[in-house]
Amino acid sequence: MPWRRPQVATLKVFAFDHACAGAAGATRPSAAQRFDGELMLRALCADLRRLPGVELVTLDAAATRPAGGAFDRVFTDCVLAADAVWPLASVSSGVLERLSRDVLQHGRILLGSTPAAVRLAGSKRAACQALLGAGIPTVATFGPGDTLPAAPGAWVVKPDDGAGCIDTRLFHDRSAAQLAAAAHVGRELVLQPFVAGRVGSLSLLCRDGMASVLGCNEQRMAVHDNHFRFLGVTVNGLASMAPQLEALGMAVAAALPGLWGYAGVDFILADSGPLVLDVNPRLTISYAGLHASTGINPAGAVLALLQPGMPLALPGRMPACIVDVPAFAPG
Repeated sequence: MPWRRPQVATLKVFAFDHACAGAAGATRPSAAQRFDGELMLRALCADLRRLPGVELVTLDAAATRPAGGAFDRVFTDCVLAADAVWPLASVSSGVLERLSRDVLQHGRILLGSTPAAVRLAGSKRAACQALLGAGIPTVATFGPGDTLPAAPGAWVVKPDDGAGCIDTRLFHDRSAAQLAAAAHVGRELVLQPFVAGRVGSLSLLCRDGMASVLGCNEQRMAVHDNHFRFLGVTVNGLASMAPQLEALGMAVAAALPGLWGYAGVDFILADSGPLVLDVNPRLTISYAGLHASTGINPAGAVLALLQPGMPLALPGRMPACIVDVPAFAPG
């Protein structure tokens, strides 16, 4: 679908990655996290630059690294210089929710999900409950104080507001998982039974409780020293399962109608069918391979959502595109 800009001479879009800008209060990203953030931002900026009538506004990373609130000052200046803002940030600690609220409070167009949807999707327990309430199969998610099912098998412990497989650990049984969770002080954790199966993700284009699927992706994972490692993704590596997965994506969007623009859904292909693991109200690594895989400029497809009545973009082709990441890069 071609991008058709709104009725302004030039749409100024501010796109940035919060963690890699060295923002005050941001958790220092690892080398792998910096690579992921920079990869997504480069892909997004390249797509935005290809669009006629779009002017890109970006952060000067060097100007934001000093302490003393430099990021907040530069961020506000860039927001005010733009018509629309596309934030790349972690849902952890409410960062993406806060930035999204700031964009709206400054009266700019938010190219992302509503702050309420970000808050809901940013909690694995809350998202699981919302999806289960809508009849969507999910991986069961428990808090450290909950009574866990007595069935044998491995368990996974992860942050409730975590991203991807960061700080996600595998334990051989529920007792070991409970001990690890009880010993943790600080960030709230969740426990999930380990479900065997292929790991996948969806790249969705969302608006008003509706969605189209741009990517049915297969993720590559490893476990090293009981920590999960994300190795990369084959964008549209699960395209043969598109009808079933498209139904899942549409159901998730209907259950979380505040999702807007690009959103990702992580799932496990279990024997019973796909089980949702996470909902990501932001760009995911799969974005970096979408343009090559679908022939659609995904940034243009998101901006087209600003035009009332514009149908959601649908890819015309879905060949696989591999995106690798340095999962074992030193910190």
